[in-house]
Amino acid sequence: VLVQVEFEVFGGIQGVNFSKYCKQMCDRFDLKGWTKPSPYGTVLGIIQGERASVDEMAMWLQHQ
Repeated sequence: VLVQVEFEVFGGIQGVNFSKYCKQMCDRFDLKGWTKPSPYGTVLGIIQGERASVDEMAMWLQHQ
């Protein structure tokens, strides 16, 4: 089953290549999506893929 999840990451992540690392992890989990900086200093994104892979990526995001 394919699922889609929206996320927002808070903290000192802009300017530290977060989006690059996020892309690498998405490639590892065979996920699609995007990230973009928000005007509030956070990073917004969407990930799409198999539920198990999205769950793994969500766990990775929670620890960033």
